[in-house]
Amino acid sequence: MDLLARARVAAILIAAIAAMAAMTGTAADAPRPWPPNQFAPVTLERIAALPADQQPAWRTYWEASEALARLGPAPAAPDFSPLQPIAGPPQGGRHTKGLRLKAAPAWYAAEEARTIADRVVAWQIAAGAWTKGIDYTRPRAATAPGEIDLWSRGTFDNDATIFELRFLALVTSAATDANRSVAWREAFLRGLRYVFAAQYPNGGFPQVYPLAGGYHDAITFNDDAMTHALELLRDVAAGKPEFAFVSGPLREEAGRRLARGIDCVLATQIKTADGRRTVWCQQHDALTLQPRAARNFEPIAATAKESADLVQFLMSLPHPSPEVVAAVDGAMAWFRRTALPDLAWRRVGA
Repeated sequence: MDLLARARVAAILIAAIAAMAAMTGTAADAPRPWPPNQFAPVTLERIAALPADQQPAWRTYWEASEALARLGPAPAAPDFSPLQPIAGPPQGGRHTKGLRLKAAPAWYAAEEARTIADRVVAWQIAAGAWTKGIDYTRPRAATAPGEIDLWSRGTFDNDATIFELRFLALVTSAATDANRSVAWREAFLRGLRYVFAAQYPNGGFPQVYPLAGGYHDAITFNDDAMTHALELLRDVAAGKPEFAFVSGPLREEAGRRLARGIDCVLATQIKTADGRRTVWCQQHDALTLQPRAARNFEPIAATAKESADLVQFLMSLPHPSPEVVAAVDGAMAWFRRTALPDLAWRRVGA
């Protein structure tokens, strides 16, 4: 088992131990709630406590979030697309279904992929994002009145939004029908601008945007939410083939956003008392950058899985700065110190 695989196993054990520590009494007892200020959402009151030079950018961000929230979700409409449910189990990501990102190139020009792209466009909310867990291989049913929750704001959780954008780019780049591809291209560009808008002034990304409060406002490395966003910015800025249709100014903006995000990754890396760099928590406070808890099974803790993915992202950068190199070296040293040797993770009965 390689070092990163061992680190992922360690993350599960560390999280389990920390979660048990957050409980009181027996397993049958109710979990102890976090302190009232544990989640520390982004509010005007907290922004007012920032240094004066930081407040204007954060107020502008907060006001833009509030304005975007008032747009609401996309209008609900039945799906009349010609694609019937696909035979067999849906393919795609762990949560959202149908968004095959590693299919043969010819598949993205086929009618199945094109119809799924039409459905992705139809599910895009007014803010430019997507909710999570959509099955694009099945016809869409009309949403019942009032069937709206915080996820309807748009989210990066569970691969949402970023995977839709990558899929739209792949289908757009393979398009042979210029007229039909217009909607896919425009939806991608709306989504890319959503990613820009969601990024905090300090470079971090919330789990849900427009802001929804609670732990959803934290800078979210959990489930690789921010890491996936940075990977997209990296690939758009680099002008990878599937993003060739993105204009030069937008690619340059993606590069600036990427740089800001990398600065945030470096600033949130947890350090020991003597200044050694280690790894990251699943969530960090949007304003102070300090580690934060989320649900009771997501306590404040150094986490190996998300940190391993962050390290792999940093190692993918073509010209890493000395600060990036130091961050990688510090994390790798932590992995070596905390690794649990001679263990294997095996799923039974799946």
